[in-house]
Amino acid sequence: MQLTAPRRLRDSLTVATCSLLSLDAAHADFFDAKSLRNVDSAVLVYTEQDRVTVIEPVVQFKKELGDGEFLTVKFVYDAMSGATPNGATPTNTVQTFSGPSGQNSYTTAAHKLPLVSFEDTRVAVSLDWELPMSRGLRGQYNVNFSRETDYTSLGASASFLWDVNNELTTLTAGIAANLDQVSPTGGVPVGLSALSTTVAPENDRRVEREEAEGSEGGGDGGSKTKTGYDLLVGVTQVLTRRTLMQLNYSYGKSSGYLTDPYKIVSVINGTTGETLPVNSGGYLHEKRPDTRTRNALYWKTVYHLPEDVVHVSYRYYWDNWGIQSNTVDLTYRLQLGAHDSLEPHYRYYTQTAADFFTNSIVDGNTPNYASADLRLAALHSNTVGLRYAHALDSSSELGLGVDYMHQTGDAHPASAIGVQKNEALFTDLKTMSVTADFSMKF
Repeated sequence: MQLTAPRRLRDSLTVATCSLLSLDAAHADFFDAKSLRNVDSAVLVYTEQDRVTVIEPVVQFKKELGDGEFLTVKFVYDAMSGATPNGATPTNTVQTFSGPSGQNSYTTAAHKLPLVSFEDTRVAVSLDWELPMSRGLRGQYNVNFSRETDYTSLGASASFLWDVNNELTTLTAGIAANLDQVSPTGGVPVGLSALSTTVAPENDRRVEREEAEGSEGGGDGGSKTKTGYDLLVGVTQVLTRRTLMQLNYSYGKSSGYLTDPYKIVSVINGTTGETLPVNSGGYLHEKRPDTRTRNALYWKTVYHLPEDVVHVSYRYYWDNWGIQSNTVDLTYRLQLGAHDSLEPHYRYYTQTAADFFTNSIVDGNTPNYASADLRLAALHSNTVGLRYAHALDSSSELGLGVDYMHQTGDAHPASAIGVQKNEALFTDLKTMSVTADFSMKF
């Protein structure tokens, strides 16, 4: 394929966000196969070593409503299970934790990273509407909804793409907004309050939930909300018949309840490094700031060789929590004849720690904010992957992809105290994901 059709390649690079405004009875035959344009489906199996497993089937239908006007419906289902770090630091003694409101206690052996087991499901649906607005100007609109046991999200977005310079340049601008509700099991915990350590009768658990709601301003059932918006501007440029480049800048802000209600932080003796007894406040619920601003610069180039295609991208991110990250991504599409292709893939990611990240809190020195969530720690990861695709005919394709990721961090930071120096405060994470997909054009 040559770069003689720049719009098709530009569309493959441009961020397609935005919101469905209306549907009328004329589109009631959306799922009629005769009028569908594309059907895409995939199943993802994601596993973390000794931790989380996710199975995610996805199906997407795309239909042409008119000349250049398209409607896309996407359905996602996630089944999640396994174990995840609760935030407590490993130590030299057995640790016993209670679940929300003193329920479902569990134990972690000495010198092991404390993990808590969970199961959950998530369903999501999104609608995308794309239409020409005038010569060279296109609008893309989206609404999306997702629901899991303790989290509900509603979002909408709109973006506009303007082709100029004889369709060799595309200018992009977009805006997105979301409203989320967090409804943790047992109610919203008070930030930096002591973790409950005893199994309470149901009436006492009800009182605890009510107290938490009163202290933190929680809504009915101990729920909290958070809102956010994102802005994006970008340009995509055809440089030569074989080279395409994109540059985007995005800004976002989130406000409201941004804390993870299930994460805790260990409180340790400032001399020995040992975790305090549970009845002496040895574990506190984490607390994060209630606002977060995000910035990102993104660059991508696609170069088409006589048969193969090279994709390379770089992303720089920074926010007001103190996190800065760099992401480099490289994909090479190797064409194996008329029907088959291989896509080796490599991704490198590194980030600094959030300002309030801490492995533990020294007794008597409780800060305004604290989180021991390892996702907010300084870390880096390497991902390698390979995807094989086979074209069944001119309108359908099967694909199979595998990715392996290894994430590492500082297991023995200089801030470790006493017995902590003998513990791995950051445990490496290894993940494997397998994706099988099928697409058909009509």
